[in-house]
Amino acid sequence: MIRCLKSCIRFDRKEAIHMEDKVRGILERVRGAAQQAGEAAGATARQASRKAGNMLDVTRLNVQIYELNSDIATLLKSAGQIVYDAHLGVDTDEAMLNNILSQLDEKNGQVMELRARIDGLKNVRECPCCGAPCTPGDRFCKSCGAELS
Repeated sequence: MIRCLKSCIRFDRKEAIHMEDKVRGILERVRGAAQQAGEAAGATARQASRKAGNMLDVTRLNVQIYELNSDIATLLKSAGQIVYDAHLGVDTDEAMLNNILSQLDEKNGQVMELRARIDGLKNVRECPCCGAPCTPGDRFCKSCGAELS
């Protein structure tokens, strides 16, 4: 009986050691998976942060474009009034018209620069044939049908 009891105790110890090894292995795998999940979550959070920052930048640029377009509309109205007055035979200030036209050129250039920055933030590229905006996955231009390289 004592021999059987000693044999059972030895077996239980071996089984316990074996179980500890199994549990240790399982815990190692769980720890590895948790570490991978943490790294993936961190990478996702960094990417989301970059995208949110880009969206904020695009919004700011769009606000600037809106303000410039409002200025352009006001300048066009002034230029139109000068041209209409000239049509009616009223003396007009040609220097003032040239100044307005220069301002229009400058503001339209600023709008084009801001749109190019927005395209860069959105990873949009330009069609080499017609200049239309194309997304990175496009093989052909949606505007003119040219093949994109």
